[in-house]
Amino acid sequence: MDKFLEMGKKMEEMSPEEKEEMIQKLRGMCTCEQCASYTDCMKEKGELLFCATGKSECLVRMKECICADCPVTPMMGLMNTSYCMQGSEKELRGL
Repeated sequence: MDKFLEMGKKMEEMSPEEKEEMIQKLRGMCTCEQCASYTDCMKEKGELLFCATGKSECLVRMKECICADCPVTPMMGLMNTSYCMQGSEKELRGL
C-alpha cells in the first residue's frame, strides 16, 4: 500500500480529537502561504493545506507551485501538485 493510502487509513481509525490534532500539525507544516500563487483572498478565508482540503474558493493564477518542496508532501506520500487549482490529493487520485 502506498504511503498516502496508508496515512488515510490511519486517519480514518483516529478519534475526532486525534484527527483534529493531526490536521493542526499538518497545517503547521504547510507552506502554502509561502507560495507566490497564494493570494490575499486565500489568506482572508484562512485557506491552507489544499492537498487535503481541495481547490481554493478564490481565483488562482498560477505563478509558482511549491507543493513538491512542502514538508507535508513526503510525510503524507503526496504525488500531485497545484492543489489550490486542481483539488486535493484524494480528488486527483479519483478516490
